[in-house]
Amino acid sequence: MFKIVAAVIGLATSVTALVFTFAPDLRPSGDPPAQSATLSELRVNPHASYGQYLARIDQPTGGYRQAQLQRRGALLDFRVRIEGFKGRSLLLKWELFDDVSGDQVNESRAVQIRPTNQTNEATWQFWVPLPRKSRAYVAVVELLEQKPAHQLKLASLETKAIRSEG
Repeated sequence: MFKIVAAVIGLATSVTALVFTFAPDLRPSGDPPAQSATLSELRVNPHASYGQYLARIDQPTGGYRQAQLQRRGALLDFRVRIEGFKGRSLLLKWELFDDVSGDQVNESRAVQIRPTNQTNEATWQFWVPLPRKSRAYVAVVELLEQKPAHQLKLASLETKAIRSEG
């Protein structure tokens, strides 16, 4: 009887090993990886032209009118660090608020990021067009996780008041 039980256990172990060899996604992963996201080292150039932004991100200026390239805005330069979101859909965007009223006056279309490694770290730039109305504004950068029914804020950065030249 002992030999039969030992043979069954050995067979089950061998089958399990084969299954995990040919279908590694079925293997238990243990503890879930730690997840964190940070935005840091924010630097703001409140007088950057759109042309300067394009040069900063190594994009061509062809196809833009001179007035578009000379338009002033705020260049936001910041560090993004993402850990534990490999293969997940994350969004990075900016929003612009009136510093006095707190009203939102503009926002970007979110850029989708899909981390390819367990830990990803990079410097990112956004150019935020400032309204022509002379007043103070605050820009907010957000990193969000796209969930099926909502977006979950993972990290955010806020500038000090940026004065529009009007």
